Amino acid sequence: MKKFLTVLIGLALICTTALAAGDAKVIVNGKTIPANAVMINDRVYLPVRALSEELGANVSWDESTNSAIVDFRPDYQVISAIEKASKSVVAIVGNYKPEYMSQQALNYNTSYAHGAGVIIKNNGLILTNAHVVKNIENITVCFSNGDTLPATIKAMDEKADLALIKINKLGLTPVTFGSEDSISVGSTVIAIGTPLSLNMMNSASKGIVSGKNVNIGEYYSFTQSDVAINGGNSGGPLINLNGELVGINSSKYSGIGIEGMGFSIPVDTVLYIVNQLEEFGKVNRPDFGITLQESWEARIGLPNRNGLTVKSSTNPVIKTNDIITKINGTNIHSITDFNEQIRKTYTGGSLN
Repeated sequence: MKKFLTVLIGLALICTTALAAGDAKVIVNGKTIPANAVMINDRVYLPVRALSEELGANVSWDESTNSAIVDFRPDYQVISAIEKASKSVVAIVGNYKPEYMSQQALNYNTSYAHGAGVIIKNNGLILTNAHVVKNIENITVCFSNGDTLPATIKAMDEKADLALIKINKLGLTPVTFGSEDSISVGSTVIAIGTPLSLNMMNSASKGIVSGKNVNIGEYYSFTQSDVAINGGNSGGPLINLNGELVGINSSKYSGIGIEGMGFSIPVDTVLYIVNQLEEFGKVNRPDFGITLQESWEARIGLPNRNGLTVKSSTNPVIKTNDIITKINGTNIHSITDFNEQIRKTYTGGSLN
């Protein structure tokens, strides 16, 4: 019989006077873990389970052999992260509204569309992409155990491509939100969703972060990864190895010679939009009374310092042909840069 417990590395060696670590923190890969360190003869000793599981191992105690067993598998963290996050992932299906029946739907003899969503509140509030639910009716949320429930759209923001839908069910498991700082270029990330068919609910694919704050010509910037994202993954979570949400999968580039270019809405943007939708039912954005034009360098992604040209203006302060180069001290080069800085600084007050 196995039971889980905390075992100290070198437990049998603790026979000399130990320098009490007290509340000494243990930091693993930049993350503080709930464990204390002990210093003995200039050597640091840590709890096996606390350290090992943070590094992707499983620790158990075998009474029959009086042994601490450390099972280290490179994929343990991936498995654990998927198991944790999958409890919060659902499939979303609905019928195309007749006026929006796409030619693709007609070609494939189907009248329904599907995508993915992630539970963010235990009262049945679910986050997905706006484009998943925008043009469908009879919206139904499907759980991996086969349960289905009707859903209604609570709020939507097409510029950020995010929507909140609601089902009448309590006691759900909401996803844990991560932070932008928890991932870097090269970090392992996992997408969970319903690619291609409802038979593939909660399918997972793994990859790495290819880029952060990537401008693909949309309203806000994206997190780029080489995770496999296919039709039906939209609205599902991108998670880190702690099983925390770090993005909402939204789109990808596809075509001959293009591989592994998926894009997710970063968690910081997600939290901002969700908070706005919950509080106001919409996203408050300032109207400066201006239209902007990017330089040709910005349009092709070439680094530049040209700023944005004001093409027209009804603003008494900002004039036509003015060039905006900074917002609150931050350089901007594209309309996406402009929108990102407004998101980070505008709180909904008057424009002074």
